[in-house]
Amino acid sequence: MADEKETCKNPVCGCAPHDGKYCSASCEGTGDTIEIDCDCGHEECTGNF
Repeated sequence: MADEKETCKNPVCGCAPHDGKYCSASCEGTGDTIEIDCDCGHEECTGNF
């Protein structure tokens, strides 16, 4: 079984978490809000449209 890449707990974000859960304060602040676009600001994020 292949190792899965750990990602931010914000479902639309594809970044690696920096604190074990979230990649940024923006993602941490989403709470239970459902987003279609990630606003973390990381250029490599796959959730930015």
